[in-house]
Parts: sequence; structure tokens; C-alpha cells
Amino acid sequence: MKLPHWRRAPWETDPLHWFTVPYLPLAAAGLVLLHGLLVIGPAGQSEPRPLVQLAALVIATLGIVAVHVMTRPHRRGLSGTTLVLLSLAPSGALVLSAVGYLGPPFDIELWWAPLAGGLFLMSLSPYISMTRMALLGLAQSVVAAIATVFLVVPEDARWPPFTMIASAVMPILIGSLGGIAIIASLTRGLERWSERPFAPVSDEGVAAVTAAVDALTTERVREGRRLLQRVVTAGVVSEHDARMAAELAAKLRRELTDDIDRTWLQRPLVARAVHVVDPHRLADRLDLAQRTALRALLDALITDDALAPGSARVELRETDSGTVAVALRILSSLPEGKRESFLAPYYVGLESTVQNLRWRTGAVTAVSFEVGGEGASALGSGATPVRPPHAGTPGGPKR
Repeated sequence: MKLPHWRRAPWETDPLHWFTVPYLPLAAAGLVLLHGLLVIGPAGQSEPRPLVQLAALVIATLGIVAVHVMTRPHRRGLSGTTLVLLSLAPSGALVLSAVGYLGPPFDIELWWAPLAGGLFLMSLSPYISMTRMALLGLAQSVVAAIATVFLVVPEDARWPPFTMIASAVMPILIGSLGGIAIIASLTRGLERWSERPFAPVSDEGVAAVTAAVDALTTERVREGRRLLQRVVTAGVVSEHDARMAAELAAKLRRELTDDIDRTWLQRPLVARAVHVVDPHRLADRLDLAQRTALRALLDALITDDALAPGSARVELRETDSGTVAVALRILSSLPEGKRESFLAPYYVGLESTVQNLRWRTGAVTAVSFEVGGEGASALGSGATPVRPPHAGTPGGPKR
């Protein structure tokens, strides 16, 4: 079953996403540490308990470092329990920092702890869904508001309570809303990308695809144009002409309906040299992570505009156990060494989302795999993308 976009994480949507943002949590942790040291040191916001502020800063920094550790490829992903435990670090650091400031008033606009909470949420954006981001942001905002009301407001009468609460909560809300925007942009963008047409790689390819679409359109309206020309020449519409017009209209309606009813896999392959065999619309049972991995592989393989019809084939069928078996056969024009090293990341992407993957490279690249009957990928159940192979071959494919 396809999850709604607000329940999908970019990491689950794109199995190879961790390649592009492997150090985001570490960058956030570095910013928290640098900002905290500047505020506590040169800005003079360490009194009256500097050691307590340093301890809180260490906790907040280590909490974001823990996000980096828990999202490494060999881990099992971020479960709900793991997220709760991780979120204790920035919340605890904020409360501890507020305790450290008990006594003389401090400049709340320079308070480093709320910004640490916002950066913690931003560091999680590739790995959690919008729903979880909103819940974590709300929980941390509540903690910040309570800590401000009970630990900061009674000690400082220079600002109205609402202003002080807003100052403490705003960085966390900005981090949460920013994370939600990143997640929405990535997941929706990848969903649109998986269904876009396969773009030719040369001007000749563009011309060939355009010509193929034009030829298809011309063929569809050919009989209708002949009928109109005959009626115009005769100057009268006979019963036979009326019946022919109705039949042609019904035929064109069926063809246009078939275009609309194509699966996400068939639509982008229109006018390309790829034959898709999917009479039961099984492609729609692949979840977004599996679609992304398969689409990336097809994008990598279908780069030759001169591919002859029938040189690429994708077939889907249902097995006796209820899974969906997918088989690809594509003629490859890449040299052998370049082909294997070039395709290695795509093997990793598929291996992290499907079962029973078999891969054979050569003059013909043959790939087969299965996905669960409900379209649940390994990532959707909490698994994590595997490490890319170190050798030139795609992860030691089964031959």
C-alpha cells in the first residue's frame, strides 16, 4: 500500500539519498558547538554556572552526533523509540542550560539552547517523515515553553513573558518548519521525477522521439481525416458516414483512455525503445522507494537514443506467493569495465528495496527481482540501505 507523502521520509523515498547528505548531522553538530562556545565565551553568557552551560552544550552536540551514528548504512534506521531517545538530548540540554542561568538575568535573545534544538530537527530532515518532524517540533517547543515559564521568566522582569517564550520557542519552530519544507520538497520531487518522460540525450534523440509521437498522433487521426474529406467532397452526411464517425470517436476515446490508464512505468516510456509487459498493472504495486530505484536504473541504462525497438524489455508478473516479479533485459552499449562500475550504485539502490535480486552484466544487462505483495520495501519496514560495493562489479551479483 502506498503511503501518503506526509508519512514518507526522503530516506525511504530514495534508497541512495544517504549518499548525498551523509554529513548533514555532523555539520549541524558543528554549528551547535561553535555557536554555543561563542555565546558562552566571547559573548559572556556563561554566568552564573559556566560548567553547567558547557555540560548542556556537550549534551546537545552529542545528541546530534548520535543522529549521524544512528543513520549510518549498517544501522536499522530510526524507529519511534530511537527518535524519542535522541530528542531527549536537545530537550535535556535546554532545561539544563535554563537551570544554569538561574539567578541574575541573562540575554535571552542570545540563548544558544533553542537554536541547538532547531538544528537537531533540521539534521533529522532526510531521515523522518513530515508527521514525525511536526510531532518532534511540537514536543520540543512545549519543553522550551515550560522551561522558560518556570525557570527563566521568574528571574527576568525586563521582557513580557510572552516575548520570552516566543524567543525560546521560535528557533525550534523554524527548525521544524524548515525540516518539513525540505521533506515535502524532496519526497514530492522524487515522486514527480519517477514518472517524468525519459529524456533523450542528444538533439537527434529529441527529434526521433518527437517524430515518433507525431507519427502516432497522425496515425490516430488518419481515418477521421479521410472521413471528413469524403463528407466535404460529397456535401452530404450519409448514415454510413454517421456510423463511421461514431466508431472512430469510440476508438479514439478508448485509445486516449488507455493513455491515461497507463501505469507510472509505462507513461514515461512512451515513444522509447522499451517494451513494457504489464497487463495486470502490477507496476502500481511498487512503493515509491522501489519506483525510485527502478527508475534510476532505467535512466542509467536507456541513454542511447539509437536503441532499436525490442532492445529493452521490462516484464512484471505475479508469483504464486503473491509477490510481484520484475524482469529487465536491456542491450548495453557501454564497455564492460565502465558498465559494471557505472551500474554499481543502482545495484545498491535495488538491493536495499527488493528481494531475490539477480543481476547479470554483459552485452545484455539482465535484472530480476521480487517485491512484496503489498509493495512494502525493506526501507519501509525500517531497514537501511546497504553499503556500496568496494569492487568494480555491482555488489557481487548472482549470476
